[in-house]
Amino acid sequence: MPRPLPAHVLALTEGDADAVRNHILDAARRVFATKGLAGASTRAIADEAGVSGGTLYNYFGGHLQLLAQAIVQRAKDVADPVVNLPSRAGKATVADNLRLFVRHAATVLDQLIPALAAAFSNGELLDAVRRELADADPLNDPARVVERYLLAERDLGRVAPGADCRAAASLVVSICHDEAFNRYLVGGTRPPTPRRKEIALIVRSITA
Repeated sequence: MPRPLPAHVLALTEGDADAVRNHILDAARRVFATKGLAGASTRAIADEAGVSGGTLYNYFGGHLQLLAQAIVQRAKDVADPVVNLPSRAGKATVADNLRLFVRHAATVLDQLIPALAAAFSNGELLDAVRRELADADPLNDPARVVERYLLAERDLGRVAPGADCRAAASLVVSICHDEAFNRYLVGGTRPPTPRRKEIALIVRSITA
């Protein structure tokens, strides 16, 4: 029989299963951020969440699933501006909107890349992260979001009728990945560059 939740966790979550799961995921993210993959043990996460180690397994299939969900959920939490790009069709300029996407994508990738880099040292965790990402729209295919936006702009006449929106979207996402990986490799707190020239080149190719 599962152990009852501690009083403070009940007060925070009202015993709702999804709320408890999110509470544990938040704890896992904090442990991962401060102690790294090696320090993110079941015991450390349970202590941070204020629950027993056995309680974790009432809500997650195992330690790896918990870590993988914590990694992906954090990225999803900050992805709303990326997801909502298609709603900006007809607003501002196409270049402005694509630069906005690049800027917000940097925030998402800043959450994902350090965790994924750690996961590469653990094949089982990497597989678990891949499984979580497979169902994590739009993280599993961010180019699809940009493509939907460009198709909407094409319908409005702001993108050329014959423009290859999928190819352009793939180039925009490639810029995001290049920027994020280079920033991570360099280290420090260097802010993302606006990539104005690259975005301008893409926009010229689809609006000419």
